[in-house]
Amino acid sequence: MSLHAAHPLQPTPPARARWFPGRPESISEVRRFVSEELPDRPRQDDAILLTSELATNAIEHTRSGQQDGGFLVVVERTYTEVVRITVHDSGSRQETLYVTEPGADDEHGRGLFIVDALADRWGSRNGWHGRETWFEIDN
Repeated sequence: MSLHAAHPLQPTPPARARWFPGRPESISEVRRFVSEELPDRPRQDDAILLTSELATNAIEHTRSGQQDGGFLVVVERTYTEVVRITVHDSGSRQETLYVTEPGADDEHGRGLFIVDALADRWGSRNGWHGRETWFEIDN
């Protein structure tokens, strides 16, 4: 009997993370960071858009947008062509995230609607440090 797997697991590429100040000007830096981390992925544009939406939500709806606040973006790639991006924010009073369907003339409220429409999988959980909201896209 062997203790080794018949098909050894391949190591996953290292995750890359970056902290951003909780200011609207950081959104362009978030886009650049994701673009640089996923230069050869077919759905790079989707990843950039979805990360931008989650980062905007962190700034607008959590304590991350307060003075001296910020948020962390983590980009993970796998050999199975899945990209997972997580935005760690400082939390808010609202316990559960929810998707709303915005009206045609609404100026806000599209963030999670877009994430729900474009991501292959997504979710969120609250922790002692704030909230983690993530999505995965298959390439």
